[in-house]
Amino acid sequence: MSKSDLKSCSVSRPGIPGLLFWQKLVPAFVLGILSIKWLVPCVAVFLIYVVILFLFKLQKGAIVLLVLVFALGSFYASSVLPTPPEGMPDWMAHKKKVYVDAEISAIKGAPGNKLKILLKNVICTTSHKTSGPSISETVNDVTKLNGNLIWTWAYPDVFPVKGQKVSFFIKVKPIHGFKNEGVWDYDFYQRTKNIFYRFYTRGKLKNAELHPVNLDFWERVRADLRSRIVRNSPATQGGAIFPALLTGDRFFLSRDTVELIRRAGISHLLALSGLHVGFVASIGFALAWLIGLFFPQIYLKIPRVKLAVILAAPFVLFYLWLGQLSPSLLRAVCMFGFWGILLLVNRDRVLLDGLFLAVVVILGFSPLSAFDLGFQLSVLAVGGIAVFFPYFQAILPAGKTFIGKVVYFVLAVLAVSLCANIAILPITIWNFGVLIPNLIFNVLWIPFLGFFLMPICGVGGIVMSFVSTAVSQKLFLLGASCFDKMFALVQLSVSVGFLPEYAVYRPKWEEFIIYYLILLLYIFVNKKRQIRLAIIFLIIMLLTVRVGGMYKAGELPGIGPEFVKVDVLDTGQSQCVVITGPRGSRTVVDGGGAFGDSFDVGRAIVGQWLSWGHLPKVDNIFLSHPDRDHSGGLAYLLEKFNVDHFYSNGDMPSGVIGERFQKVFAKHKVIPEELERGDVILLESGLTLQVFHPYADFNGKRNDCSLFLRLVWNGKGLVCIPGDIEKKGIKALLHHDDDLVAEVLVLPHHGSAGAFSPDLYERVNPRLAIAACGFLNRYNFVADKVEQEFHRRHVKVYKTSEKGMISVKWNKFGKIDIHP
Repeated sequence: MSKSDLKSCSVSRPGIPGLLFWQKLVPAFVLGILSIKWLVPCVAVFLIYVVILFLFKLQKGAIVLLVLVFALGSFYASSVLPTPPEGMPDWMAHKKKVYVDAEISAIKGAPGNKLKILLKNVICTTSHKTSGPSISETVNDVTKLNGNLIWTWAYPDVFPVKGQKVSFFIKVKPIHGFKNEGVWDYDFYQRTKNIFYRFYTRGKLKNAELHPVNLDFWERVRADLRSRIVRNSPATQGGAIFPALLTGDRFFLSRDTVELIRRAGISHLLALSGLHVGFVASIGFALAWLIGLFFPQIYLKIPRVKLAVILAAPFVLFYLWLGQLSPSLLRAVCMFGFWGILLLVNRDRVLLDGLFLAVVVILGFSPLSAFDLGFQLSVLAVGGIAVFFPYFQAILPAGKTFIGKVVYFVLAVLAVSLCANIAILPITIWNFGVLIPNLIFNVLWIPFLGFFLMPICGVGGIVMSFVSTAVSQKLFLLGASCFDKMFALVQLSVSVGFLPEYAVYRPKWEEFIIYYLILLLYIFVNKKRQIRLAIIFLIIMLLTVRVGGMYKAGELPGIGPEFVKVDVLDTGQSQCVVITGPRGSRTVVDGGGAFGDSFDVGRAIVGQWLSWGHLPKVDNIFLSHPDRDHSGGLAYLLEKFNVDHFYSNGDMPSGVIGERFQKVFAKHKVIPEELERGDVILLESGLTLQVFHPYADFNGKRNDCSLFLRLVWNGKGLVCIPGDIEKKGIKALLHHDDDLVAEVLVLPHHGSAGAFSPDLYERVNPRLAIAACGFLNRYNFVADKVEQEFHRRHVKVYKTSEKGMISVKWNKFGKIDIHP
């Protein structure tokens, strides 16, 4: 796209252009949709939006219409939001295998040689025998699942196709994410897609069958094109990029490659979106330029921009079809379509008006798209470019020579990336918990990808596969070599610290609004004085609300009500306990963890929860013992957070987690402190953690060597945290006449039968017990006899598998408050 073409698609002057009346209604409609999930924040934003519109002399009666549109959005979204199933069948609760018949609705390749397969029309059949007076017979119970089922297939031996019927004999589980306040709600996200169940397979299918299917002509063509791309691309990670870019299939990408792309700050290159549609549309602009080069008189009949739009349309639609009409591509093509139509009818403000039209159409047909992160980022990024790029465009040097034009182009690409990032910054920080301030690879690779790799190596490789396989392979090889060199450069940059990644403060909803109000204040700096004063007043009001909330919650160190709070996070079949002191100190006892390497609990859950409304800082970390389900999440905290002290029983994790620990200890000069019975760690004045196990000469298995900690505030025992201590360790612990009394007991070893000890329960004498355990976990924790023993003692057992995160708070008068 030329400089003149770029200008034709942008607003003409800095600032927000005057919106048409119908466009002013769109944000109210969007807020109404979002209110079914975030009611209070959306109502607050809506009221602020109305105030700002009122300052611009809103039309008479418009406020009533805005309220109606807000209500319409809320009603519409609520009516189409899928209803979750009530409870689950007995066979599912008892983790029994069932016969499943279903149809493949969609297939998506995921990094690490995985397929994410969506199944619809799911029928589950169970068999049981009934006995009568003289005969027994087998009875089949048939259950049609409400909603869709997601099937994750790792290392498949064959590739299924859309529309294929499948049969299995497997265990089906309900969708159940990690329920922690302020962290991404996986359950709700899947609900918006009508997905309520899941199962997992690995390798060659057993007790399963993929039924033959007759593909229609277009499906056969698409399968053939995909096969040509995969077959002609080299078996390197650079070659694996082409199926991802051209078809959205990330199956051949490794997780390490995806991590490198993320660290380079160019993750958007893997998501088929408006950027890729722009690359494909640029082919139309290139063709228009070539035609004009040989037949310049054609511009007298049709301007170059209009000709480019007409020529680009077939390529864009082909790309949409090749990408299996994925939601992200549909959104991007919808935006391109409206921009093209506006250009063809000679409308100004193409970028902004096209964006509003696309949002209305997309949400009109699929209102729950508003909850899709890709949709949110796309809309905000384009809006940021439309609003802020003119400010940069006004100061960019106008290049007249070749070098000047190159400089202008590079600076324009950098400015566009910066404008988009300004608009999406709070959203990305909230969802990912980290800041990657790296724009250099955007400047280096976006033009190269758009002008060479996609059109020449990618599209050219596909076209040449029908003419000459050898030429097609050379084109794909050339592109793959470029990508491989880029990955090597990124790896080198990461190793020398050139591409930093920072854990940062994750904003609360009030701070989201304050951020965007500050942007508005900057935009309206030359507007009327009362507008600026009103925005400043709104910012001060929200700051007051936020500080008041912090005061009430005790988040202001030394100010506000004194309390001690203990949070047992929902980290699945693992354990993480966070202690917040009356002066604001934060202590983490164990960090949860997963048994595989594909999911980092520290990055996805613990770190995000700790930084929600707080700086990424931890005063103390205690590792009870080095098992992965207790140590795995701590590696991320040690790497990204400011950690003052690290304590353990002296035993460190091995493998990948252990390597991460040792690198951090060496890099940050952290000296692990070894604890044993009799040690007392002062967390704050009057708040201590007492260590009762293990003693110096204790010899037992890893679990039995777990630290047994007791939290004490002003002489009162609040909670005992025993790690995974079992019978031998418990016997050694009880041999000493220590005061173990506490109001809360975190159950040893997640409530296992091996840690069952009525004598320990008697010594602690808790008012309630908490078990950190996974939903429908394979170990059947909490063990029946453990629950029965506490029931006999009239002590309630709270399980993270049922309640999600469990919080217990004590005020300075000793009053206890439990949530949920």
